[in-house]
Amino acid sequence: MLGSTKRRRARRWAPIACAVVLACTGAEDGTDDEPDEPESRWPLPRSCEAPAGLGSPASIEQVVELVNALPKPTSLPCLLESLDRPLSIYASTSVGGAQPASGPESPRIFLFRGDLTMSVVPRGFGHDRLELSHAIGDRLSIKAELTFPVQQVLPASAPYDEVDLGEGSTCGVCHGSETQVESIDFATAWASDVYQDEDGLAVSLAFLRQNALDCDHEAEPERCEMLDALFGHGEVGAGDLPRDSIICRAF
Repeated sequence: MLGSTKRRRARRWAPIACAVVLACTGAEDGTDDEPDEPESRWPLPRSCEAPAGLGSPASIEQVVELVNALPKPTSLPCLLESLDRPLSIYASTSVGGAQPASGPESPRIFLFRGDLTMSVVPRGFGHDRLELSHAIGDRLSIKAELTFPVQQVLPASAPYDEVDLGEGSTCGVCHGSETQVESIDFATAWASDVYQDEDGLAVSLAFLRQNALDCDHEAEPERCEMLDALFGHGEVGAGDLPRDSIICRAF
């Protein structure tokens, strides 16, 4: 009789015990009651890969070399995607210069590799250009640019030719102390002042990364493609502009 009573109690408590176990461990199919966080699209598969030794350009000439090695026509996102990781970037809402930001969601984005600085903007004026500068000391840098897409193999002079006006460069309109660079003998090259942005214009890396994740590819395909090219292929860290340089102020 005692054994029968114990068996009845065991049967009565069994459903409750089972419910407690399921509540703690989840259902048998591995799901639980909490909705899963949406999965990141990253990392993305690479469609543009740099040949060995070309993915970390540290000079303007090496950028041309990389562009020439990529599939044609070469888009600007393709070039950005092909760069070795980690990337070091800084983003600014500055509206001064050749690539004005159109807000924190589409800031001007600077990429740093040694003495080379490249800049892009995901939307608006200058979104189809890669601005280039190579620091040479005394707060001066050689300026150049490339317009995308690139349809064919470029001569080494191409980025200098794009800004050359004969008696100066298009960059000299904003950047002072412009002088011709005599050490470059295959093109007419110009150096001028290095600038930084004003205080309070920096866009945090976390904010920009989240905007890249949230980007609406149907509404803004070009902007999203560029942000994916920057953030979707490996580590991206925070860099900065030289803070001993002249402040660039919007006109």
